[in-house]
Amino acid sequence: MSTLHSLEPAAAGLDAGAPLADFSRCHDEFVTLLDIFLGLPGMVATAARARARASDVLKMFRHGLLAHHDDEERELFPAVLVAALPGEEARRARDMVEQLVREHREIALLWKRLEPSVESVARGYLPELDGALLNELVQQFNAHVRLEEEDFLPFAQQVLGRQGDDMAALGMALHRRHEDAQTWATAVIYGAS
Repeated sequence: MSTLHSLEPAAAGLDAGAPLADFSRCHDEFVTLLDIFLGLPGMVATAARARARASDVLKMFRHGLLAHHDDEERELFPAVLVAALPGEEARRARDMVEQLVREHREIALLWKRLEPSVESVARGYLPELDGALLNELVQQFNAHVRLEEEDFLPFAQQVLGRQGDDMAALGMALHRRHEDAQTWATAVIYGAS
């Protein structure tokens, strides 16, 4: 037993040691809290990383990802739809574009629900952050990127490639316009340090 708790009343029936035991309990609480306090620098560093990550994600959505989706919808998708051959190729183009646009809307809606909390974290507050919603956003975005990279972009290259080098270059340049932001965004989304 700690010497802080070993104080006994001086005489049976007398509570002479109680005030001293109260001091000892206070000392134990102070020691415990100060031991916990030793972890504060790590907590502050973690909070600073959380603020920086939240700020990065805000910038990514506001200035990169949503603008990238807009470029795809205004430039790349229509170019593929126009260049697709009638029949099966046109149907495939239409189906993929409809799915990708739908996914853009779903990602944007999920983001709008998360954005206020992420902004609060970026400002140094500690709001309730919906981890399940964040996970859903990341999973949907990652699946969306896989669909674009593995299916749509190779298809778009094939379709636009028949329009000559200028059209193929234009279509792919539009997709790559935000390549630096997308690479940076992917690193943030996938959790790279």
